[in-house]
Amino acid sequence: MNFRLMIIQGLFCVAFFPAAGQVVTQTVKGKVVDRETQVSLPGANVVVMGTNPLLGSSTDINGDFSIKNVPVGRYTVKMSFIGYEELIMNEVLVGSGKEVVLNAGLKENAVSMKGVVIRADKGDPINALATVSARQLSVEEANRYAGGFDDPARLASSFAGVSSNLGSNGIVIRGNAPKGLLWRMEGVEINNPSHFANIISVGAGGITALSSQVLANSDFITGAFPAEYGNALSGVFDIRLRTGNSDKREYTLQAGVIGMDVSSEGPLIKGGKASYLFNYRYSTFALIAPILPPEMGKLKYQDLSFKLNFPTANAGTFSLWGIGALDYQGRDAKKDSAKWKLDIDKQSYRTDLFMSALGLNHKWTSGNRTFISTSLAASGNGLSLLQKSYHSAGVLFPTNKIDNNSWKYSLSGFINHKFSPLHTNKTGFILDRLQYNLDIQKAPVGQDNLLTYVMDHGSSYLLQVYSQSTLRMTGKLTANLGLHTQYFVLNRNTSLEPRIGLSWKLNPSRTIALSYGLHSQLEMLNFYLVRQQSAAGTTEPNKNLDFSKAHHVVLSYEVKLNSQTRLKIEPYYQMLFSIPVIPNTYYSLQNLESGMYFNDSLINKGKGRNIGVDFTVERFLNQGYYYLFTASLFDSKYRGGDGIERNARFNKNYVVNLLVGKEWNTGRNNNNIFNINGKLCLMGGDYMNPVDITATYAAQDIVEDVSRAFTQRKPGACILSFSTTYRVNKPKYAGIWAFNFINVLGYKELNGYYFDKMTQTVKSDINQLVIPNLSYKIEF
Repeated sequence: MNFRLMIIQGLFCVAFFPAAGQVVTQTVKGKVVDRETQVSLPGANVVVMGTNPLLGSSTDINGDFSIKNVPVGRYTVKMSFIGYEELIMNEVLVGSGKEVVLNAGLKENAVSMKGVVIRADKGDPINALATVSARQLSVEEANRYAGGFDDPARLASSFAGVSSNLGSNGIVIRGNAPKGLLWRMEGVEINNPSHFANIISVGAGGITALSSQVLANSDFITGAFPAEYGNALSGVFDIRLRTGNSDKREYTLQAGVIGMDVSSEGPLIKGGKASYLFNYRYSTFALIAPILPPEMGKLKYQDLSFKLNFPTANAGTFSLWGIGALDYQGRDAKKDSAKWKLDIDKQSYRTDLFMSALGLNHKWTSGNRTFISTSLAASGNGLSLLQKSYHSAGVLFPTNKIDNNSWKYSLSGFINHKFSPLHTNKTGFILDRLQYNLDIQKAPVGQDNLLTYVMDHGSSYLLQVYSQSTLRMTGKLTANLGLHTQYFVLNRNTSLEPRIGLSWKLNPSRTIALSYGLHSQLEMLNFYLVRQQSAAGTTEPNKNLDFSKAHHVVLSYEVKLNSQTRLKIEPYYQMLFSIPVIPNTYYSLQNLESGMYFNDSLINKGKGRNIGVDFTVERFLNQGYYYLFTASLFDSKYRGGDGIERNARFNKNYVVNLLVGKEWNTGRNNNNIFNINGKLCLMGGDYMNPVDITATYAAQDIVEDVSRAFTQRKPGACILSFSTTYRVNKPKYAGIWAFNFINVLGYKELNGYYFDKMTQTVKSDINQLVIPNLSYKIEF
């Protein structure tokens, strides 16, 4: 049977034939290893709870297990091994279309405690060195949670301490700008993996370029992160890619209102251990264009993600991975001047963007106690914009031209060694070669010729070295101690950053933890290489700028109310310092949204502080329902070059999220699954500069009243979203219908203001995105 015929028959069966009477089953398999050394654990027990009779298996000499004939449905999987903490994996979805692969690392018990069972749960981070403000983000959550839109960045905005705007997926953590987040993929720092990135705000995009088809469970950290993470001020998104199924080929096809996906995985050679995994997505908003703001124009994007995995007998495992994204946004001007009602009617623009990363990793286990990893990668992103406007004489002339490209080459590696169950150390390095090329031209108001504002290029190196240890002092007390060092070759600035985390397990259900970290971040390279012309010639006033820095202190108290529900409270304090500011002005890079037009002198005199408390009450999906309640109360302030304390741009003061969901088993023998999910988000508005009305009319362009900087607050937000899915499990494939709807109530988000020359009025730039997406996916 050919590939096309299989697809047609699969769609036909889903549409016209009811579920068969047989119980549909699937294979659950995977690998169990030591969490720190990645050494296989032969003889570990794996049990699928809730099956009757109870289904389970033991791992073989390589740590692999396989449990066949597991009925489709939702399960809790328990993994255990003598001398190790028991691992509980909640919310495991077993469907008929693809085998379920569960790879897990167990943590060795430091001290034998008879009669006490310590369990690691779904919410616990994969990285054992993360003491506070960290949780594991699952791909299944990104697919299920309302408002997530299969976007890990939008999903993260549901977590405590995190907020985002409707028009972008920028991650604002505890009042910090989105640019403060570190993105990592397969252990390598990458650019923000989003479509239409850095247009609205540096560090933010429109929608993720990551496909849930290729993602594995990943870590999300919102403060006081471990020593292996550097060059970040607010948090870390540590993304991992799945390894393709090495036993059988599997396929996924998805078509929806906003585009289509095709994904495949399997062995490169039948019977071999090497595997492949890829996903390609092409999307256009043409079908929902009538409900989008007209100024958005035409939107198209496409992306490709892949991973090739090559295990060897004695030389470890090699993997080649990558991600690439291409975006287009454009709008044509109206040629007929009689139809010009607003400025935008006579304006055209074309924007092309790209984002890419390509890496080669090698992982090798030496003996039973040492794990070595090395990576070589290249990554970058770029933006090309050409904007034109009709002259009163009917001539189309350019008003804006931007070419902004940045890229880097990275070499990194680490050695993880377990000296004993009481002490594990991880030591490593990261070397980046940073490069950029920037060309910005703009026509002054009333002129037809483009003038060059910035034309620059440059490169430099950033070296990071770190070492961190986990010390299990008793069965209840654990210390994570580390030091991170950064060295910027351009100006020879160095940052020494201690990291300390203490965790005390009061009893099996209660834990209290305290963590401190000094963190620093390099600003975008073009800020350091600003060139200014003077009578004395060309100068580089910002070449010696230091890193932006912040002290993080977080206290955490977590209670496991029962096996499915937890409560977590985290008060925190962040003190930002050495922030680049323009002398004697309100301006600070702490509030940065766009940095392309920047050509001023900076000094490291800025300060800021974020203080608040985060609350989380979470019930994992069990017995058909779940809920997640998060609340963040905080205050963010900053001091610019004039030393005056003001509200920071992202000082929302409060963010409250409530997510709920219900799931039912339906069909004959309960083979099918139907769920409905909702999310309500309430949050305060960002701060902005008021408009100087008199100066605006005189300049015929928006002029901000900087004497009252960040005194105007945007309206608060009330955003309601919901999603529903229906999974039909057949013996050979699964079909999934899904409907996602963001901003059901039609909340209007204020972006800012613009001056319309046609009407001679100041107008509000309103974003009222109402995003519905109906899709169908087939797995076989």
